[in-house]
Amino acid sequence: MAKHTETSWKPDKPINQLFNSVNKVTSAVEQAASHPSEQMIEQAHNALERADNGLTNTLKIEDNEEALQQLQEQLDDNRELLQQAEAQAIKNEQ
Repeated sequence: MAKHTETSWKPDKPINQLFNSVNKVTSAVEQAASHPSEQMIEQAHNALERADNGLTNTLKIEDNEEALQQLQEQLDDNRELLQQAEAQAIKNEQ
């Protein structure tokens, strides 16, 4: 019998989509931090922009304020780490 992933059986609710999007941002930022290249940083920025848009849309329809606040904080942390990765990339170019 095939195993289901943790999210495979969950309904495709906006909060779940946002959670997945924020996880993608975290992954992209971690990659950009460990390999601070222009391409990795751009990918992280794109993921962050999509998650920010998702958060804006989810805030309009979701009432789980605690979960949304945690996701917002995670995005803010990722934004800060991405800025550090960008600074490191600039430093590496010099």
